[in-house]
Amino acid sequence: MSTFTRRELLRLSGVSLASGLVLAACGKQAGVVDDNAITILGQSAVITPLADAEVTDAVLLRTAASLEYNAIETYATALDLGVFTGDLRKVAEIAKRFSADHSEHADAVNSLAVKLGAKEFRCSNTRISESYILPALKLITAADNPNQAIDIVALAHAVENLAAQTYQGVVALLTDPMLRADAIRIGQQEARHAAILAQILNPGLKNVGPTSDEKTGKPNISAVPTEFGSLANIQLAVGKPKPDGTRTTLILETPSLNSLVYDFVTCEA
Repeated sequence: MSTFTRRELLRLSGVSLASGLVLAACGKQAGVVDDNAITILGQSAVITPLADAEVTDAVLLRTAASLEYNAIETYATALDLGVFTGDLRKVAEIAKRFSADHSEHADAVNSLAVKLGAKEFRCSNTRISESYILPALKLITAADNPNQAIDIVALAHAVENLAAQTYQGVVALLTDPMLRADAIRIGQQEARHAAILAQILNPGLKNVGPTSDEKTGKPNISAVPTEFGSLANIQLAVGKPKPDGTRTTLILETPSLNSLVYDFVTCEA
C-alpha cells in the first residue's frame, strides 16, 4: 500500500517559497529586534519541523469517522435547542434518523480502519468543530437571532455536504479499491441527507419527498441551493441579520493536512 508523508504532500501541492527576504547587511541593524522571522544573509531561518506522519488508508478512514461524529454532535445540539416547533416540528424526527445513520456510518468506517490495523476514532474532528461548527452555533444560538430553527437546519445541511465532500475526496486517495466502494456508498447517503435538508430550506418541509402541485397535479420541483457533487468551499450564512440585510457568512472546507486524524491522534469518547 502506497503512503505519503506530510512533507511529500506539501511538496506535491505546489506550496513553495518563491524567494526569501534577505537583508543586505550581514550583521544585525541597530534598533531592529531579532525575532528570527527575517532571514539575514549568512544565517539560516528557524524552521519548525513537521511531524513525520503518513497519510494512509487508515488515516483517511479515521478522518472520515471524525466527520460522522461532527454530524452526530450537530444534530444533538439541534435537538437540545428545542426550536423545531410549528411547521418545523417534523424536522426533529429527521434529525434523529440522520443522527442514527451517522452512528452506523461511524461504526462501519471504524471497523474498516481496525481491519487495517489502526485504532478506531470515536470523536469529532477538533479543527472542524473549532473552525466552523462552534462559531456557527455561537451565531445561531444568540438570543437576538430570530432564525434559530432554520439556521440550525442550514448548519446541518452544511455539515452533511462537508461529510459528502470528504468521502468524495477520500475515494480518490484510497489505495484499496474495496475501500473506495465502501466510501462511495457511505458518501452517497450523506449526499442524500444534504438533499433532503436542502428541500427543507427551499421550498420548505411540506415539499420533502415526492409531492404534487394541488392545481396542476404535476410533481413539485425542489431547489437544491448549491451545486451537487462540487468539492468547492461551502458557504453558510447564519445569525442575526445586519442593518443591510446580510448575515455572517462562514466558509467551510473539507479536512486538510492539519486536520487529518493521523495514527498518533487519540481521543477520549
